[in-house]
Amino acid sequence: MGVRVFMEKKLVVPGDFIGTEEEYLAGHGTFAEKERIYATIAGEPLDTERKLSVQQKRSLRALQIGTVVIGTIENIVEPIALVSIKAGSDGRESRFGENPDYSVLHASMIKRGYVKNVRDEYRIGDIIRAKIADVRNGELRLATDADELGAIKAFCPKCRHPMKLESAILKCESCDWKDNRKIAKDYRKAEIDRKG
Repeated sequence: MGVRVFMEKKLVVPGDFIGTEEEYLAGHGTFAEKERIYATIAGEPLDTERKLSVQQKRSLRALQIGTVVIGTIENIVEPIALVSIKAGSDGRESRFGENPDYSVLHASMIKRGYVKNVRDEYRIGDIIRAKIADVRNGELRLATDADELGAIKAFCPKCRHPMKLESAILKCESCDWKDNRKIAKDYRKAEIDRKG
């Protein structure tokens, strides 16, 4: 049903559903959970001999302070979140690639004002837009303290389905769980360059 329609998409981002294990094997750039296959990197979905994979279109450009990036919250160890960078964006053009190292988002850099715990603002698996605030000893330190920065796609902590914005609160499309996040002003409307 939705697999063929979804495979027509020119680009997927981490967390996008691309197929089922009933029909396909999970390949490069994907992971399987509860018999569903999801993208782990940004790129073009491919079906090769009943094996789904995601192919990156371009290499990630050199990252520097001020660069805006898209990443996935991989782990939270208070007071920091470990983020894997999946795409870079300057607002007009995106370049895709995987950064093998994790970047760090400290609770104090999540939003203006006091944040006690990262888990009050983000959950593991959330896709965020962040800015590189500092580079120390090869480690990228991120910030999401501007209106255009924050979660651009969030997932329910109970059932892992995408959450929609309803009256300034995120609500799960499947189980109706409600949650708060530090979201970008264009939550779930974020445009990513789809040029080859």
